[in-house]
Amino acid sequence: MLKLSKSTKCLCKSFVLLSFLALCFFVSDVGPVQAQGVSVVVDDGQDVPQDDSLSGFDGAQEEGAVVIAGPSAVHSGKDSSPPGVGEDVFFDAESLVPQGEMSKQGPKRVNPALQPASKLVVVRKGAGPDSFNSQLVAAERALSLGLNDSALDMFNKLYVRNKRDPRVLMGRAVTLQNLGMFEDAMRTYEELSDIDPRNVDVKVNMLGLLATKYPAIAMRRLADLHEQHPMNVGIVAQLAVTEANVGDFESALKHLGIASSMEPDNASHLFNMAVIADRVGQTSTAISYYEKALEVDSVYGSGRSIPRDAVYERLANIR
Repeated sequence: MLKLSKSTKCLCKSFVLLSFLALCFFVSDVGPVQAQGVSVVVDDGQDVPQDDSLSGFDGAQEEGAVVIAGPSAVHSGKDSSPPGVGEDVFFDAESLVPQGEMSKQGPKRVNPALQPASKLVVVRKGAGPDSFNSQLVAAERALSLGLNDSALDMFNKLYVRNKRDPRVLMGRAVTLQNLGMFEDAMRTYEELSDIDPRNVDVKVNMLGLLATKYPAIAMRRLADLHEQHPMNVGIVAQLAVTEANVGDFESALKHLGIASSMEPDNASHLFNMAVIADRVGQTSTAISYYEKALEVDSVYGSGRSIPRDAVYERLANIR
């Protein structure tokens, strides 16, 4: 019988073992690689603990996914979106990826389609187009653009959904006031005053409406309010407009000058000063104020804070 040395026996055993392992590798059923979990980042930069139930991409679409707000979210692009992930899901965040030496140990930018086992930063939109907050932003945007009819329609719908939201009540009241619906505006201001009795802006707007019918009463109340809140530019401006309406142009110009110094980026104060100067026959002063109002409106008001066409027409007549 052929005798084998110890080294030969060890070599044979190693060969048999390697052959067995290789056979096991080829016959075993290897399943697909799943994602290791979803690392979600909140606004303050802290990581939310991983949920072991999130096995794969489908779990990233569950309700309540944490949102990254602001410009830090970067869409990975349609081509790199893995199956099961909707268009409202974003991957990675450019500002979260360190640069330089720190990048060696920090998170890496990955392609989820080509590297499905990599951890992902998932971003979900915080509100849909029909949500309350989204509709409120749209209504306020319409109001700022002077689209009062559209703004009122949106504020009315929001008012039906929540009649005690101060933002809705204020926007609705201002829109009604802009449309000349003074009685409806006053009722809305009163509703808001019941909810937020310390809101000075509400009092100013209510007195502005009161001044259209009872200017003397409104002026006395505005003067009292100005003593209580001397640094509130809204009170000063409303007091000036009320004084101008009762013919006290000198005092009106004084208070508008104060308002303009407190709020130099507001063209409305300069425009009102121009109108008053024009009314009392101070033509050169009026021209100066009109021109300054146009300049400030172009720089700070996006060309919408004063009636520019009317100003140009008036300047053409008095120059």
